[in-house]
Amino acid sequence: MFAGALGVIAGAGLLFYCFPSLSSVKGSIQAALVTTYILYLLRRNLRLNTHGEHQDMRASLGPANWITLARGGLIAILAGFMHQPWPGGSNGPGWTGWIAGAVYMTAVAGDALDGLIARATATQTQLGELLDTRIDALGILVASLLAINYGQLPEYYISAGLAYYVLRFAIWVRRKAGRPCAAVRPRRAARVMAGIQMVFLGIVLLPLFSPQLTHIAAVVVLIPFLAGFLLDWQVVNRHEKFVSVD
Repeated sequence: MFAGALGVIAGAGLLFYCFPSLSSVKGSIQAALVTTYILYLLRRNLRLNTHGEHQDMRASLGPANWITLARGGLIAILAGFMHQPWPGGSNGPGWTGWIAGAVYMTAVAGDALDGLIARATATQTQLGELLDTRIDALGILVASLLAINYGQLPEYYISAGLAYYVLRFAIWVRRKAGRPCAAVRPRRAARVMAGIQMVFLGIVLLPLFSPQLTHIAAVVVLIPFLAGFLLDWQVVNRHEKFVSVD
């Protein structure tokens, strides 16, 4: 909790530095709300801090989970830039125009690092897998919204940010209706597409390419990404037994 509070304070300071106005207060509130959501996920799922279904809960989160939570903190800071003007924009951006993209790209780099460290230290946990997936999805949603706000992506690109949540909601509705749901097993292709999506969003948030180029590239990246979720939904509908999908 203390680390989360420090992250919000640091993010608020960065926002006030870049945007010395009342709009930075709104950004700080947005960052605090995202941080609260991440801490809620952690607290609610601490029981999953085990390696396997029948082992005792670990005494500590481990280095990999702390890196994942740090990534969440960066996503919270990124959320604080929502509804703020892009510093410099297309009129020759100064160094502040690179901050949002750099923050997200750092979070993306951490996505590879936390898994590597978890395997190297043999500290893989169900909690780590859940947090990694949820923070990836949250990052794609926030980065998509921010890129749309900056004019770097078309408005329909919000579908990339919402796809994970729409799938989870559809599965929840199906279960409530008493219909069978099959597990969506991890697919290497899905991980690759998610990685491409995150890197693309990070590049788009950097003042490197004009909207004319990024809007064209958006179609190329978006279609196969959404197709993967349609494939997952077909898997959910295919089998006849109830299993956990997370």
